[in-house]
Amino acid sequence: MIYLIYGEDSLSVEETLASVSSHTGNDDLHDMNTTTLNGATVSLAELEAAWSTIPFLADKRIVVVRGLLARMEQGRGGGSSRPRSMDREWADIGARLTYVPDSTELIFVDAAVSRSNPLLNAIRPLSQVHEFRLPSVRDMPGWVRRRADKLGVAIEPSAVSALVDAIGNDTRLIDMELQKLALYRSDGHSGGTIRRQDVEAMVSYVREANIFATVDAALEGRTGVALRLAHQLLSEGRSSTYVITMLARQVRFLIVAKDMKSRGFQQDEIGRRLSIRGYPLTKTMQQEGRFSAERLVEIHRRLLEADLSIKTGATDEDTALDALIVGILNLCR
Repeated sequence: MIYLIYGEDSLSVEETLASVSSHTGNDDLHDMNTTTLNGATVSLAELEAAWSTIPFLADKRIVVVRGLLARMEQGRGGGSSRPRSMDREWADIGARLTYVPDSTELIFVDAAVSRSNPLLNAIRPLSQVHEFRLPSVRDMPGWVRRRADKLGVAIEPSAVSALVDAIGNDTRLIDMELQKLALYRSDGHSGGTIRRQDVEAMVSYVREANIFATVDAALEGRTGVALRLAHQLLSEGRSSTYVITMLARQVRFLIVAKDMKSRGFQQDEIGRRLSIRGYPLTKTMQQEGRFSAERLVEIHRRLLEADLSIKTGATDEDTALDALIVGILNLCR
């Protein structure tokens, strides 16, 4: 059997892979009868040799090929997502796949690829296909509740909202946080239910969500809201230096994102450069489009000046923060 498991929802991709490849007929020999190949470098001859090998004292042999379809996707350097033409070596892979023996479970695993990807079009008709797209942000509350049920944990609606508002539709990240919160609940906290307070205390993305809101308000010229949110962060135990540092970090992200976008890089590539994904990446890209590079550079300069004035003792922290926000607001009007 040939399987094609791919898509942007990496959590579902990996869970489906685990389910498909879980049995070879002899669990003790599972590892011996499982081969994983790097699709970025594997040759067709190596792949054929792997799928042709007879399983050892088992009914099935598992061959997993990761990232082969991605070889036919452009995007690095020029930012284009237009697929390449099929490499000559792989031109007849469709015909070759008809010789995969019944004793081999051949599994192609990939992230999202374009519909016109030539390897996708060659492999898809011969495979059992599992394509996984990320849920929309609107559908995520239901997804979180179902995931919590699967983990055997109750969760308050406000806690669901806090997770989705901060992380968006990054299913893998939300699943990791739910597992952590479920373990916290199992230790006798929260009266058996995940509360919003638990999420705010334990999930870093939620704790940092107000930074995005503060940046939004400051860059959009909403004076009262920006000052209120900044002081809310202070009331939560954050120092003025922390707030300024986080504001500077986000503005640096915006500068890098704007530069990479102008050179044709796609959002995923920008996220890899900044080491962010999901909601933080989406929010950064939304903010990036609102301001010129020159204005962002000037805002960053003022952030550095505020940080320096605090460290040299020229201004106390709270005064420096308030003055900084007002200065940013004046720039953004």
